[in-house]
This record gives sequence, structure tokens and C-alpha cells, in this order.
Amino acid sequence: MRVVIQQVDMDTCLTAMIRGVSGDDDIAVVRGEAASADLSDPSVLCIEAGGSGQAERNNFDHHNTKESLPPACRQASQCSRQSDPQVARLVDYVTAIDVGAPHALPPLPGLRFPTLSDVFSGMRLTIKDPIAQLRAGLEVFRTVLIHGLDPFGLMPELPCWQAYLMAKRQNNEAIAEAKAHTEIWTSKQGVKVGYLETDFIGALGALYGLGCAVAIAFSPHFGDPPIPKYTIGGNGIRVDHLLPWLNARERGWGGPTHGTVIASPRTGSRLAPEEVKRIVQENL
Repeated sequence: MRVVIQQVDMDTCLTAMIRGVSGDDDIAVVRGEAASADLSDPSVLCIEAGGSGQAERNNFDHHNTKESLPPACRQASQCSRQSDPQVARLVDYVTAIDVGAPHALPPLPGLRFPTLSDVFSGMRLTIKDPIAQLRAGLEVFRTVLIHGLDPFGLMPELPCWQAYLMAKRQNNEAIAEAKAHTEIWTSKQGVKVGYLETDFIGALGALYGLGCAVAIAFSPHFGDPPIPKYTIGGNGIRVDHLLPWLNARERGWGGPTHGTVIASPRTGSRLAPEEVKRIVQENL
């Protein structure tokens, strides 16, 4: 099977598992959307690579559309009619993480490491090649199923995950240091906004932890090959109303239909940080 993806996050990876992707499949990684020939061919599985709302064509995406669509993994679960309760629990967890639902956190105050999200993030930090990331991510989810782990709970520090957890701990320490350079201000409409520039994972969460209602994360060297990337998130509030102003300056900004997270073009951004901050300041 031919599989087309853009990047390997939990939503993409769980969708791949539900649709039966294996390490032997022909996996292609694209910067922008999948080619129209791939999107129109039902034998090609396109995950988070365009074709939002076209599950009948084997396209699973929920970005850049006016339709109210759930994350790709839930679309795939509904389309595949899977009934495994463990997989359904994984779908609930990844959906909650994807839409920024607060109940996705473990129920134990003060004991929040490692979560399944931590394990997956650590994997991405450890493995850089997207195809290898997808294969490793599939193994992470299969391990959860094999061990009967509750994705909403804390994860055991399994030997096979030690490298991932070490990388995630180091990343968390780096984010904690980067927070010293955070910029925080109040927008024209009285919203507390934070800005953090770092290539480490977790900038939005760090800004939310500082009480910011809206967070702007800028990664100057995101991915491989590296590109400048902005992510703007709202802590329980929508920020997609900023898209017209951002797209007026640079086409390609978008985000999932829940509207609480938007991002710069997947091919990279040419906007200066001061310009992005000004747009948020004036229109929020």
C-alpha cells in the first residue's frame, strides 16, 4: 500500500495503525498536500496530507476546511468500524490531545511524567527520519495495546522506551530554561499573550503554564530539512479568526477545524516574529 503523510504526530500514527499500515508499505513524506493523483486514488492512504472530509477516498485530514471534522484517527476509526475497546481508548486519548482537552492529563496531581504523549514526543526527539518515526510510533501504540496500558494514565518506564524518556526529560529541562526568555503582554482586547522562540517541543504548554490565554511558539529550525515554523494556540479559546490577517501576509496558514491551534505554511514561513506578534496583538 502507498501511504502519504506530512509529519508524524500521534494523530497521523494512530490513523496509520487503524488503517493497517505496516513497515513494509511504501511510505512517502510530502511538505505540502499530497499530489492530486494520490488524493483521488482510493488505493492510496493519505493521512493529514489534504483531502479533508474525503474518507471515502482513503483521505483522513481535518485541516483547512470549513467542515466540522474530528481528528484523522477518529475518522479512520469510524470508517474502519473497529470495535476493539483498547483502540477506542487510544482514539479518545489522541483526540483529546489533538484538540487540547484538559482531561487528557493523568488524574494524579504532581505525577505527570511520563504520559503517553511524553513517550511519543521522546520518540520524535530520538528518531529524526519521518518514515522511521512512523514505524517507531506504530510500535509505541502496539506496546500500549500489548501491555494493556490505559493511555490516559501514567506510562511505565519500559526498557524499550528508556531512550525516548531520556530525550523527553532533556527537552523538558531545555524548555524550562527557555522560559526565561518568554515575552508576555496583553493584546488590544485584553487577552494575555505569550511568545517563546525555541526548537524544543512543548513551547505552547510552557506558555499556558505561565497563564497565557494565547501562545505563540516560533521554531526557527523545525524538521528536517529545517524550516521556520510558527504555531499559535489558544488555551481553551479559538484563534482561527486570525487566519485571514495571517494569510493576507502569507498564504498557507491554517489548522484543524477545532480552531484552537493554527500554524504557518507547512513549507515554512517567511514572516518575521515582530510581524506575527503585531497581527496577534491588533486582532485578538
